[in-house]
Amino acid sequence: MRRTCAYYGLARPADLLPGFDISGLDMDRYVPEPLLAHLAARSIVPVPRLRSMTLSGWIPWLLDDTDPARCDFDTYVHQFSVLLPADLAVHDRLCRTPEGGTWLPWVSEQRTRACPVCVDELECTADIGVTLVHQLSLLTSCPVHVCRLEFCTVLPGRAVLWDRTASDERLRPIPVSQEVARLDRRSARALTSGWVQLDRDRVHAAVWFRLLRSVVDDVCTPLCRAGRWSTVLSAIWNSTGHPRPPQASRVVFEHLRWTERERVVAAAASAVSAIEHGDLPAGGAHARLLAPIPDEPVDPGTAPTRSCFPASERSAWDGVQDAIDAAVEVARSDIAAAASLFAFLRTGCHTPEGTARLEKVFADLGIRLPP
Repeated sequence: MRRTCAYYGLARPADLLPGFDISGLDMDRYVPEPLLAHLAARSIVPVPRLRSMTLSGWIPWLLDDTDPARCDFDTYVHQFSVLLPADLAVHDRLCRTPEGGTWLPWVSEQRTRACPVCVDELECTADIGVTLVHQLSLLTSCPVHVCRLEFCTVLPGRAVLWDRTASDERLRPIPVSQEVARLDRRSARALTSGWVQLDRDRVHAAVWFRLLRSVVDDVCTPLCRAGRWSTVLSAIWNSTGHPRPPQASRVVFEHLRWTERERVVAAAASAVSAIEHGDLPAGGAHARLLAPIPDEPVDPGTAPTRSCFPASERSAWDGVQDAIDAAVEVARSDIAAAASLFAFLRTGCHTPEGTARLEKVFADLGIRLPP
């Protein structure tokens, strides 16, 4: 809408919506249905597509509600247990529980991020914009180009000013690890298709996001509270090459700084990858959804042996053809035998045409029938 306002020389998006009060309305989070219908009438985009451009279009997959008062932290985050047992460090989890009405899963303060490769591939500056999914702390990389999402200031339809260079010059993309790239591709797939394919089975998007949020909370557990699972957490953080952010043990993930959230997501990606490859044990009740399918060898069975009853050398049908040839030979010289053979074979003829064909066969074989 800001891009449209700039194109038509309007001062603010409200000028595009006469009769609607959008002051104080976060249109990225929720858009009233009458306003969606008005936007659909003014454009070629249908209402379902417009709704999917807001967080309300991802209910109940990504979040339970756009109203923080209706989102329960414990239900969403601890509905599943993956990395750590559900009853481990319960009191420690209370330290990361936000106050009621202040938390939405995966939603943090708005900071614009974009993929530098996606921006470079745009055909013209009029197409410059940002996607809502890139603004979620759920993703740290572009699922298409496998590079880090960069903070920027977007002038819709004009330019992108990158924070890292403080200009609109071309930005060199920073690649991410394979574990992070795979995790982000799965999350993006869940948002667009509604399901994620795991090694064992396909799971619903809502299950995937809650499983992942449980892993994110688990990797934030202090080692002193993890008991014997502290070695597992240490191995996960060592694999990322970064220490665990000190604030992560007492501040909810969505309220951490962006750099700290990126480290936590990298640790969660490493944990998911290790569980799937069987490199690390997992104590959660739902870890089997990520665990590899066990290799169960199939019994090759018993080799076949020779029967103790040898097969007969001759079959009962071996002499049938010889008997037929002998009967035909006798019928050629004995008219009584010919009549007897014809009467026997005629029992299989049920129509006059069949009898006529049998007579022709006898004639072809040189067998003379009695008049």
